[in-house]
Amino acid sequence: MDAILMSLMTALNEGLMINVYQRDTDDFYTGYVKALGNNAVILATYNDAGIADGSVWLNFAAIAQVEFAGVDLDDMQFRISVAESEHFLSLAGQEKPLKFDATNDLLGQLVTQVQASQQVVMVILADDDAYLEGQVVAVGKDHFQFNVFNKFNFTDKREMTVDYSDVLVVEFQGLDLRQETALVSKRDTLKHVKSALIPNDGQLGNIFSEAMVTGKMLAVMPKGNEDQFFVGTVKALNADTVVLSLKDMAAQFGGYVAIRLPEIQSVTTASDYLQTVKFYAQWDVDHDFTQQPVLNADREFDSSDDLIQGLVASAAAFSRVIRIRVADTDEHLLGYPAQLTATGFVMNLVNEEAGEQVPVRFDAVLELAFGHIYAYLQEALDHRE
Repeated sequence: MDAILMSLMTALNEGLMINVYQRDTDDFYTGYVKALGNNAVILATYNDAGIADGSVWLNFAAIAQVEFAGVDLDDMQFRISVAESEHFLSLAGQEKPLKFDATNDLLGQLVTQVQASQQVVMVILADDDAYLEGQVVAVGKDHFQFNVFNKFNFTDKREMTVDYSDVLVVEFQGLDLRQETALVSKRDTLKHVKSALIPNDGQLGNIFSEAMVTGKMLAVMPKGNEDQFFVGTVKALNADTVVLSLKDMAAQFGGYVAIRLPEIQSVTTASDYLQTVKFYAQWDVDHDFTQQPVLNADREFDSSDDLIQGLVASAAAFSRVIRIRVADTDEHLLGYPAQLTATGFVMNLVNEEAGEQVPVRFDAVLELAFGHIYAYLQEALDHRE
C-alpha cells in the first residue's frame, strides 16, 4: 500500500499520466491524479479513444499497480494528441467541476456533491461483481443511500444502504453517465418494454429486411459469445450477410460490422436497453454529439455484391484497418488486408502481432468490423512519423 501511495504522490506532484490497474480484473484507468487522500485517489480519466471522459474515485484497496511508462501509455499520449488535433467531441470543460479537499475524506465529499446535483454515478462494491449505476439520495456519516437505475431493465428498482468501507470504485461525470442522468430525470415516465428476442431459425432475413426499410434499431447477438452484442441499424443485406451501422455505449456512431447470417444467435427487436440507446441517440442529436468528426456514418453499400469480399477489397485498396473473426479458430484478427486473390487474402496484423501475416479465405470470415474510431486511430498510429 505504501508503494501505491508513493507512486500516486509522484504522479500528482509531477503531473504524470498513469495507468492504474485494479485487483481481480483486467480493467484499468488512464489519467491524471486530481486529488489524493489517505485511502483513495481521484483521477481525471481518458477513454480508449484518447478523449477526456469524466473521473473516477478509487480506493487504494482496489489498486493492484500504478504504471508510469510503457507502450500503452505512449500510445495513449498519441491518441490524446490526435483527439485534440482532430477536435474529437468531449464533455471536458463543460461539466461543473467538483471540488475536493485532500485533507478530508474524498468519498464523503464526492457523494455529497453528486447527491446535491443528482447526477448518476457508477459504483463498484467489495465482494460484488455488479456495476451499480444510479443516484445518491441521502448521505450519512459512514454510509449513503443509493437509488439504483438499471438501464437494461426498468422494472429493477432498488434503494440500498452503502457503507463507505464497502466502496471500491466510483465513476462520475463521463459522457454515458451524463446521458443516463438525463434519462433518469424521466424515470417516472419510463415504461418497461418486454424484450422481444427472436432466435435464429433461418428467418432473420425477413427481420433485417423490414428493419432496413424502417430504420429500426436492433440488438444482434453473435453465436459463441453471450457477453457481446451489437446495437445498430441495417445498412445492407443479402442472402448471406447483414451489415449494421453500430451505436456505441453513448449511442454515437460506432462504425460498421458485417456478419454472416448463420453466425447470428438471436436478434432483439424491443427491450428496455434499446429504449435507453434510442434516448441517448436523441440526446446526441440535440447536443451535436452524433459522431466523431473523422468518421463516416453515411457510407452506402451494394447488397447485390458479395459483401464480405467487397469490404475486404475496399479496405485493401484504401489501406484501412479491419477486424475479422475467422472460422475454425474463432480468432479475432486486427490488421490490413492485402494480396487479394479470387478466394482469399492476407492479413497484415497490427498491435501485439505486428509484422505477422495470416492467410485467410473469404468464406472463413464470419464477422468483419470496420470504420470505427479505433480503426482510425490505429491507422494514424501506424502512419505517424
